[in-house]
Amino acid sequence: MGRQRRLRVGPLLIPLVVAGAVPAVLGQWLSGPRLPLAGWAAAVGGGALVVPGGWMVADAVDRVYLRQATPLGDRPPERLVRSGWYAVVRNPMAAGMTLVLAGETLLWSVPSIALWAAFVLGVSWTAVRRVEEPSLAETFGEEYAAYRRAVPAWIPGTAVRHRPHPSEE
Repeated sequence: MGRQRRLRVGPLLIPLVVAGAVPAVLGQWLSGPRLPLAGWAAAVGGGALVVPGGWMVADAVDRVYLRQATPLGDRPPERLVRSGWYAVVRNPMAAGMTLVLAGETLLWSVPSIALWAAFVLGVSWTAVRRVEEPSLAETFGEEYAAYRRAVPAWIPGTAVRHRPHPSEE
């Protein structure tokens, strides 16, 4: 019989707080001046960002934290995840939360959520560069180096691919 999956609450709390609770507070109680956006355009644009962003976050949490025994921040994953959204960008959880927050900025028409999104992106970028990437490089070596060369960090289609020198062909 296969390994039974157990729901762990810890990995779910970060995205729920960062992309759920904080924007709700900012939108309800610290909204400040509203952005001058047309209601239907804001709804369509916001939804077009929130839906794929939420999908990215959910897929990333599932693949890294729910499908393996990786504790939150204690140690690297058991295996390098390269499927799902991880085949499109190396940081789908952070990229997805940024998309959700950008969409919520449009949906709520609140500039403070845009500032929160910029802060979250800055913290995520710094953590990835200073903690996550060095840890993954140390743990997975050439496998991670090849993954970094093949898959862009944040924006799909922007990976710098190695082109062999004519003498290498």
